[in-house]
Amino acid sequence: MLRDDYIFVHLESIVNLIYSRGITAKDFLSGILQVPTNILLLNREVSDDVPIDNHTFLNEINDAKTISQYLLDPHSSKNWIDFSQAEALSELTPNDIANLLYMGHMKSHLDTPFSYKLQNDYVYLEVGTNQVKTYYRRLKNFYAVLNRSVIRHAEQTYNEHRLVFRRVNHFSELPASMVRQLIPVLGEGVIFAFDQAIEQDHELRVPILIASESNLAPTLRSKESLYNQAQQIAVLKYNLRNQDWHFIITNPKAFDAEALY
Repeated sequence: MLRDDYIFVHLESIVNLIYSRGITAKDFLSGILQVPTNILLLNREVSDDVPIDNHTFLNEINDAKTISQYLLDPHSSKNWIDFSQAEALSELTPNDIANLLYMGHMKSHLDTPFSYKLQNDYVYLEVGTNQVKTYYRRLKNFYAVLNRSVIRHAEQTYNEHRLVFRRVNHFSELPASMVRQLIPVLGEGVIFAFDQAIEQDHELRVPILIASESNLAPTLRSKESLYNQAQQIAVLKYNLRNQDWHFIITNPKAFDAEALY
């Protein structure tokens, strides 16, 4: 298995903030229903190669195709907020712009990540290698992104040891109801441990763990810190013959709301 092949998800439900590792910009694009048509870049440096809005003096991109190319570019810094109408930018006050600059610089929100003027659905902030903070106005949009990422990791895990002449196996969609079963524990920090996955009885079995408690913010924790004393709470199984998924809870107490507080 790939040494660092895992997904980590931590939810701050009050502001619909997802901190993740292992979920790529491609997963994000594949999961969301519609690619934004306008985004304002929140990078610390303004680029002369990208159009600059003359009110905020931040870079902006204004069509879905170019936005997709930007998000898939491995060399681009991906910090942005979407907006509904170009006219909305001229309505931003100095305080509004200061809030945007704060998000880009500090990788966190000051007042609220969702602007009634911009009518944004997302704020996307890179916080390190393979680490992203994403604010979702509608949290259900995240579950589709997680679905795509889980499928990609599962296919990668299963196929990496297949012989070159074997057909590459493509996995079926993960039912949304299974992803939603994780809602009670996402606030604790959940690991999809693909690096511990096994193939047995024509099934790919992926342990799901709750990360150990720590005083450190998730962004500051190493993989070793996340895995150290992590507890298995479930197993995600994919039947390679029937091509369907099963979610098996192995620690029901972890999903008890009273046990989380």
